[in-house]
Amino acid sequence: MIEPDRTEWQVRCAFNAFCKRVLKNEAINIFNERQQRQAKEMTFSDLTPQEEINSIL
Repeated sequence: MIEPDRTEWQVRCAFNAFCKRVLKNEAINIFNERQQRQAKEMTFSDLTPQEEINSIL
């Protein structure tokens, strides 16, 4: 299938849409990675004394 010639404006619009989609998906990936990291993290005040000793060693 042969694509018709695109005007410069159409190419710019298509590239702009592509860039926005990439940035949006990257923001979603960063958000998901943060959520996963926060689910695994624990503050020292939440640790028992034994867990504190084990985390230092």
